[in-house]
Amino acid sequence: MATDNENRIDVVDPLARKLVGKYLDNRRDDVGKLTQAVTEADFETIRVTGHNLYGSGAAYGFEEISGIGAGIERAAESRDVPAIQQLIADLRGLLTRLGVG
Repeated sequence: MATDNENRIDVVDPLARKLVGKYLDNRRDDVGKLTQAVTEADFETIRVTGHNLYGSGAAYGFEEISGIGAGIERAAESRDVPAIQQLIADLRGLLTRLGVG
């Protein structure tokens, strides 16, 4: 079983720590945006948000966020609501586990 320390990202530089922390906070906001967009059947917002997750995740070293983002983008294009909901849950779970130390 993973401990909290195993899921923390060790960032030494204070500026980098702040940037990564803000990035993760913004992704937590994306979970709310995606959840609302599903409620409204706003597949364009879902697609664009997924696309942005895909691109930004790799830039910050979060390949799992990129993979989830790519999946959200594809699911939005096919209007696959159950897949979108599962991917949002996956993103929420990942963000709950991640932290910056």
